Amino acid sequence: MSSQPLPSQGNNPLDLTGLEDLLDRAQLEIVTPAGPNEEVTAFEPIAQDAEPSETKLILDLLKHLVQVNELVAESGRRLNVATSRLSQLDQMLNTQNVWLERMPILEEKAVQLEEVQMQLDVAITENEWLKKSWINKFFSVIKDKT
Repeated sequence: MSSQPLPSQGNNPLDLTGLEDLLDRAQLEIVTPAGPNEEVTAFEPIAQDAEPSETKLILDLLKHLVQVNELVAESGRRLNVATSRLSQLDQMLNTQNVWLERMPILEEKAVQLEEVQMQLDVAITENEWLKKSWINKFFSVIKDKT
């Protein structure tokens, strides 16, 4: 470190202006006091690649939080798909209910259609009878009686 005085911090004791370089390359050295017969040893500074356990914990929590966020997003997408499918099924159910309400009316119309078909068959037969000449009519009456 240099022996230059720190820049003036003014009235704010939390102002870190001018200390960015120190904060970016911070290293810690711990020196133990040596006794009369012991050699002074200094601990190795903590490597910048080795993160403290608290930082690792925070990064792990952040990674899990991102995974949970992705799972929530996927669940939301699936819920939207399920909601749209339920809407389609609800529309189909409403359509079926309308058809069920109309069913008695349609059955009455089917009975009326059968009656009209029978009347049409009778009219066709009568029309064929009327188209015949009087001699053919006479012979067909005699034929029917025997």
